[in-house]
Amino acid sequence: MKHLAPALLALTLAGCAGSDNSAGQADYLLPESPAAEQYSARLSVMVAPLDTAAFLDSDGVVMQISSIEVHQARNHLWAEPLPAQLRQLLIHRLQSALPESQIIQRGQPQHALPVREVRLRLDRFQGHYDGVALIRGHWQILDQEKNLLKQRAFSIESPLRADGYPELVRALAAGWEQLADELASTLNEIPG
Repeated sequence: MKHLAPALLALTLAGCAGSDNSAGQADYLLPESPAAEQYSARLSVMVAPLDTAAFLDSDGVVMQISSIEVHQARNHLWAEPLPAQLRQLLIHRLQSALPESQIIQRGQPQHALPVREVRLRLDRFQGHYDGVALIRGHWQILDQEKNLLKQRAFSIESPLRADGYPELVRALAAGWEQLADELASTLNEIPG
């Protein structure tokens, strides 16, 4: 029975992706919590617009139901475009973790501090048939002259504690916060 749980979860979420929901449409915003750790870096950090895989640029929450199939939910939608939500959550999390730094979107005015630019490519941001929320991609940190300072691929899996899209959204948000905390720690370690 224990081995069937992930398959049943995937089927439950996939069923929601393709069927009419008698309760109607649900729109989701990713929840937010403050960073657990704060760093003393004094930087101006510009967060570039996120680059996402094409199938993530839709309104529906994505569920991968097999090794080759993904479904976008019809009745479980993002309340705001996903890339914009993720960028805003990243900015808020970095502001919380780096209170002495200026965290801005690319193009906003900045203070005369050492400049770092954060670029993210998101290849996966979805539920997975084995019962986890999956986030995968890579990030880069550049200096003011666009020289690459650090880059890293990431793959984060957050287990789902219950069935359903609300739990999937919470698990995706937890994974995103984990990624933001990794970026904050790396930004703090790079010499100014």
